[in-house]
Order: sequence, then structure tokens, then C-alpha cells
Amino acid sequence: MAAPGGGMEAAEEAEGLVLGRLEEEALKRRERLKALRQRTLQNKESGEPESKIPREDEEEEPVKHKEIKLRNYDPEDEELKKRKLPPAKPASVEDTVKEQLEAAKPEPIIDEVDLANLAPRKPDW
Repeated sequence: MAAPGGGMEAAEEAEGLVLGRLEEEALKRRERLKALRQRTLQNKESGEPESKIPREDEEEEPVKHKEIKLRNYDPEDEELKKRKLPPAKPASVEDTVKEQLEAAKPEPIIDEVDLANLAPRKPDW
């Protein structure tokens, strides 16, 4: 059996550690919220939207745009007509089909046939 009062002290210590960690996380959260409020107030005063101002911990990366490839769309704008791709030519499948047909043909197998193997055995074997 456990010593009297021994189990209660361990449970209280563990609970105290959990509460201490939760309190630390709450303080960190409050600090982050205060910094966010200050940043939003500065944004309102400067007139710039929040998304335009980079955060201190993030580096600004240039935005990469994908090149537009117009395959099926026929644009009316002259600038977009320059980006239109020429119509694609279908690939020839004749060679592939010929290879597959040749691979599917069975090769004739000729083995020497022994008459002794073909003749039925005697019933007293």
C-alpha cells in the first residue's frame, strides 16, 4: 500500500506543473495579442492594409505568376492572342500498335513427339 498522503502530494505537484505550463502559454498568447493590436492600430494610422505590411519575423518573397497557356481558348484580345499555343498534332500510335501486335503473336514451339509417351499404358503397369 502507498504511504498515507504520499499519492495526494504527487497529484497536487503534477497538477501544479500543468497549471504553471498553462499559465505560461496564456501569458505568451496575451503578449502576441497585444503585439497584434499595436500592429493593427499602426496600420489604421498609416492607412495601409494589414496584408501589405510585412511582419517582422517573415521575409518578403516576390510573388511568382504562372505563365498563361491558352490551349483551347480563343482569345479576342490582341495581347492574349500572342500567348495562344499552336494546335497540337495527335501523336502517331501506329508504331506502338505494331509493336504490341508483334509481341502478342505466339511463337511456334516444335518439340519432338515420342510415340511412347502418346501410347496408352497397359492396365497392369
